[in-house]
Parts: sequence; C-alpha cells; structure tokens
Amino acid sequence: MKSIPEQLARRWGPAVNPSGDEEPRTLAGRVARQLRLDIIRHHLEPGERLQFEKLSKRYKVGISPLREALFQVAAQGLVVAEDHKGFFVAPVHFDEMLDVSNLRANLETYAIRGSIRDGREDWEVDLIAAFHRLKRAGISVAADQEDEDRRTEWEDRHRDFHYALCKGCGSPWLLHFFNELYDHMERYRRYFWKYAERAVAADSEHEAIMKAALDRDEERATRLLQEHFRRQAKLTMSLRNKVERAAASAG
Repeated sequence: MKSIPEQLARRWGPAVNPSGDEEPRTLAGRVARQLRLDIIRHHLEPGERLQFEKLSKRYKVGISPLREALFQVAAQGLVVAEDHKGFFVAPVHFDEMLDVSNLRANLETYAIRGSIRDGREDWEVDLIAAFHRLKRAGISVAADQEDEDRRTEWEDRHRDFHYALCKGCGSPWLLHFFNELYDHMERYRRYFWKYAERAVAADSEHEAIMKAALDRDEERATRLLQEHFRRQAKLTMSLRNKVERAAASAG
C-alpha cells in the first residue's frame, strides 16, 4: 500500500493537472468535484441550504452518493453541517479571507525557496509556459470580465502559474495544501473582485516574480512574492465593509 505522501504525489504531482481535475473514480467523487466547483463559482451561494431533493435532481444521483459527496466537500471547509438542520454552503467571512491569504503567502514563500534550490530545467520551462498562458488569459478577461468562461480561464491559468512557482520544491504535501487554500481564495475573488482591474494589474508582478525565480535569486523572488500577497491583502482590506455586509446577510 502506498504511503499518504506517495498517494498525494500521484494526485498532485507535476504530471497531474494542479486543479485536481482528473476524473474521480467513484460516483460520489464526481459529485463532490462538481459540488466544489459550483460553490467556488457561486452557482451555489454562501449560506445557501443544500437540500437533498434539489441536489439529487441537479446532479442526477441518489441520496447515498450525494451524502458522501457533501461530507467530502465539508472536509475541505466549503460546506458546513449543522445538527438537525442539514448542510449549508459555507458562509463568507472577512477574517477567514485574510487568514487564507496569509497562509498562502507563507506556504508559497517556503515553496518557492525550495523550487529555486531544487527545480530543474523542466520546472523552468513549465514556469515560463504558465506565465505566458496567464498573460493571455488576462488580456481576455480584461476585454469582458462579465464572461464567466473568461474568468474561469484566468483563474485556472492563475492557479497554474502559482502552482508552477511552487512545484519545483518537490513536496507533495505542500502542493496538496496549495490547492486547498487556492480553492478558498478563488471563491472569495469571484465573489468580490473586479477581474478586469486585478488581472491586468497583476501581470507585471507575476512577471517580476518569474524572472527572479528563473535567475535563482531566492531573496528577490521571495520579497516580490510577499509584496504580491501584501497588495492582495490591501485590496482585501478595501473590500472589508462589503465582505462583512455579505457575511451578515448570509447568516
């Protein structure tokens, strides 16, 4: 039997889509994946009650795999279960958003140091390719930020870029938690951000981080990455009133 890190390596390693979108092996796993995406993309809203009858029709499955899927997504923190009340989409909270952002900053700072020290030529090639795909997606979303497909493409490419920065570190556990944290942050971005503004503004930051990493300049790369996250936090602070009003109305 493979160890947990080995299982994670198979799931999250460089040869696998960093979004974890490989086909799940069970019906419950497939429902859990779609449920996770629907919550992150706000097809199911924060605080919304998740009724078995409606979800069963939505995903065309029975109660048993649906219940298992709900518990899987609850383990990720995107669904909450309340005694005698059922399942609900996790609410949005300002403090949680800041916490997730800070954790991502710390995790990715640690990871990029490992990538710079241990990453090989294939890591460099993947990083350059991920940046160019992200830049093209930024141009697309800036043209029409209301188009969900364009926002989704930018989020996927943005995840790929940050994953590419980190994956040279060689730690399957770290890459696993990278994806967990990214899912939560993406949900907040989709709820509060204006993509046309942020996607364009972030291009130069991403490029500077990439160049420092490729130059194997550990101190400059980590400083730029931390500044990148601080700018995100500052943007988050400007949204505080909106976040708190949404959290109060959600419940």
